[in-house]
Amino acid sequence: MEVLDEDWLPVDFSGNQPKVRSEVKEPKYHELSTVFVSFEDTQEFDWLIGSIKQYGLFEPILMWQGWIVDGRHRHMACLKADVKPTYEYLSDDTPFNVVRDRVVAANLMRRHLTTGQRAMTAAALATMRHGGDRKSDQRENSTDDKSNKEAADQLNVSDYSVKTAKAIKRDAPDLADEVSTGNMTLNAADKERRKRKGLPEKTNAPKPKAVDLDELMKIGGSNWDGNVAAGALVSTARDLHLQEGENGMARSIMHILENGDGKHSQSYNAAGLIALYNAIGKHLPEIKSLLVVKPDTSKMN
Repeated sequence: MEVLDEDWLPVDFSGNQPKVRSEVKEPKYHELSTVFVSFEDTQEFDWLIGSIKQYGLFEPILMWQGWIVDGRHRHMACLKADVKPTYEYLSDDTPFNVVRDRVVAANLMRRHLTTGQRAMTAAALATMRHGGDRKSDQRENSTDDKSNKEAADQLNVSDYSVKTAKAIKRDAPDLADEVSTGNMTLNAADKERRKRKGLPEKTNAPKPKAVDLDELMKIGGSNWDGNVAAGALVSTARDLHLQEGENGMARSIMHILENGDGKHSQSYNAAGLIALYNAIGKHLPEIKSLLVVKPDTSKMN
């Protein structure tokens, strides 16, 4: 009899057969599940534990080839809440790039990340290899490493930002951690990195790309909902306002409207903008009441 992944207890010299210690081993976390910044030691994680304890786990943990590829925090919260996790299993022969793209899309919809955090994540994806079941490495497309540009496009940042993030990770891991947690902008970290290394300060760095909501909705599919859409829209508007100012923001919007790919697209975009204007306009007093301090642009990318 062959016993896998279990430990034999010491032999019983009374003549009885040795017993097997049967233990349920928790699945391990794939690198994909750790590529986005952790919020384990935050109030948000405590809320997640409380929610799972009271209502159970709403979204199953995603498994592939015996690894947790998405849902690391949900899994840890289940263990702390003493709630049995539920899992969704992808087929073992699902190509790694398909698994990776699904995980990235899901996390982009759940989280409101700064440009620096997205750049750091893209840098991690660009250097990530397959992991998981190494026997499957012989399958076509099993490694499928991402290039800087591919990772940049998926995280909606410039490939310049990905190269910058890689340089910060390489030369100043402490600064990379600050950017990953949202405590420091990518530009500020790179400026400090270059100062430490005695390099001249760079100028005219390209501006980060705004989040492409249409692309996220296409990737997210049924996982997309109104709250996620509104949150992503607010984050995009905030970044654009801080980068361009009110006049620049208006110019950018008008440029999109005037340079659409046809009358239908222009009409569709205009209708959406008018609906947004009308909806938000009804709540301007409440919104203005939330603006208790002037936004600190030094912490924005």
